[in-house]
Amino acid sequence: MADKTTGEILLALKARAGDPSLEEIARAGGWAGKSSIQVFFNRAYDRPLGGSVALKLVKALEGRGVPPIQADDITRLAAVAPVANASAPFEFEGASLYRMPRDLPVYGAALGAEQLVDGEAVELTTLNKSEVIERRERPPILNGKKDVYALYVQGSSMDPAFDDGDLIVVQKAGSVSVGDFVVVYLRPKDESDDGETATSVLIKRLVRRTAQYVELRQYQPDITFRIARDDVLRIDKALRLGDLLQ
Repeated sequence: MADKTTGEILLALKARAGDPSLEEIARAGGWAGKSSIQVFFNRAYDRPLGGSVALKLVKALEGRGVPPIQADDITRLAAVAPVANASAPFEFEGASLYRMPRDLPVYGAALGAEQLVDGEAVELTTLNKSEVIERRERPPILNGKKDVYALYVQGSSMDPAFDDGDLIVVQKAGSVSVGDFVVVYLRPKDESDDGETATSVLIKRLVRRTAQYVELRQYQPDITFRIARDDVLRIDKALRLGDLLQ
């Protein structure tokens, strides 16, 4: 088991449980839908589970299969013992052990349908902001930053900047500049939707922004494309470590 990723172990447990659908697992665990857990059931996902995620998966899978799945089969995949409202210790160079509040919301995300631009496939992400799938530790460098959230990257369109399954931190309506990585909210077709629930977003690099269009770049395939400004609801800034240290 030691040489398997977290995602591979979860997929094996899913098969052992009779191969229920991700939608079924999500509902049984108390999530709104499969977009909340899709990232964890990816063979490439190789990070510890958050405590709250582990507890929900225990609720969904414990007792299923032959032999029956035990709670420990899942909780051992967590970074720390899954205790409600727990804070995990982190070691910083030149600093003593610091306990960071676990209050950074992570929203559910899933790979959306591709959009063709000049014959090239542009990767979309469906972001579900109506549900927080877990909360992660907030580093001190994020203290005081408002409207900050996180999401797991879906797909490989921004590789090598962001790998599939990477956790990125995003600042709502942050000041963005050319060259920044951004999360572009596309205006919903239903004008009654304010984009605060499930919505389509583009996780790309900002090339140019004018009154008429927003020009973006994705890396895989390498393409620069434009989105009409009227089709853009808002642009959030994806924060890298360098951004957070400023």
